[in-house]
Amino acid sequence: MIKNADSYSSMDRRIDSIRVSESDRQIAKEQMRDADFVADLVCRAAESLRSLGELLNGIFANRVR
Repeated sequence: MIKNADSYSSMDRRIDSIRVSESDRQIAKEQMRDADFVADLVCRAAESLRSLGELLNGIFANRVR
C-alpha cells in the first residue's frame, strides 16, 4: 500500500492536470486507491502464505525425525 500521503497527493495533482471532467478525475483517483488497496491485499496474502509454508515445513520436518 502507498504508505506516503505525498504519493497520493502527487498522483492527485497529476490527475487534476488532465483535461477531463471532474467526475472522470474523481473516478481515476478512486481507481488509483482501489488498485493500491488490492496490491496491499496481495502483498499481505503472499506474506501469509510464506508464513504458512514455513510453519508447514517445520511441522513436516518434525514428523520425519
